[in-house]
Amino acid sequence: MSVAYFPGCSLHGVSREYDRTTRLVCERLGVRLEEVYDWNCCGATAGHSMDHELTMGLNGRNLAQVSLMNLDSVMTPCPGCFNRLKNARVRIEATAARSRKKEQSMKDRPAKLPKVMNLLQFLVEEIGLQQIAKPVTVPLEGLKLAAYYGCLNTRPRKIAEFDDSEQPVSMDRILDTLGAETVSWSHKTECCGGPFTASEVGIVLDLGHQVLEAARYATADAIVVACPMCQLNLDSRQGVDGNALPFRPGLPVIYLTQLIALAYGFPVRRTGLRRLLVEPLSLLRRKGLA
Repeated sequence: MSVAYFPGCSLHGVSREYDRTTRLVCERLGVRLEEVYDWNCCGATAGHSMDHELTMGLNGRNLAQVSLMNLDSVMTPCPGCFNRLKNARVRIEATAARSRKKEQSMKDRPAKLPKVMNLLQFLVEEIGLQQIAKPVTVPLEGLKLAAYYGCLNTRPRKIAEFDDSEQPVSMDRILDTLGAETVSWSHKTECCGGPFTASEVGIVLDLGHQVLEAARYATADAIVVACPMCQLNLDSRQGVDGNALPFRPGLPVIYLTQLIALAYGFPVRRTGLRRLLVEPLSLLRRKGLA
């Protein structure tokens, strides 16, 4: 199976371990990831609110690049990129008869728009849980994990068209397939403050602490994410006492693909687990997994 791969800016930068383990996992599953040639930034975060037409044009070009690859679908591990690409796909389809200006901004629009999927959707719908289970050699038994979806993997519902927007289960099902135990908790789709990372640190600290405390209350050993912004916020903000909260030991925030790679028997050095700020290795050693 071949699929166009849109890594986005974060996976080529601060989240290289997410990119690396996504590639490892897909290779083990027999999936050939073909990185979109000459892809450009999707305009996530402030871009789309500052200039909607520009962001539509950026992603119209990205979709056109996928079309030139003669592939029917594109997968991105970043929910921000997924949201922008999928938004563009939906809106381009709905605005074929709009003004000349709109048509000009979409001059690179492909004749056939590719299907846009995030990583969770690709794994569950295109690969399937049975296939995901086959390469497991190190079941994640003994781990209690809080699956954290964040805002954009399943929202807005009419754009994402995947899973349940309020009570999603796709990541939980993947983790269960790997042998881990997933906890029931209150904040699996609550915002971590991603859009305010640089501008309103107090908001980010408050929202991030709420997510972390909810996971602790559910007695999770770690939080599992499929979003570079969520990982960065929750991992890097621990220990910052923005709300006069009592000290808490660090709670590891691990990428889903890192855990899949571990379950598939890849050595720790190839998973990038040592790059995380709240180190997860002592936890994994206690469970006999590292």
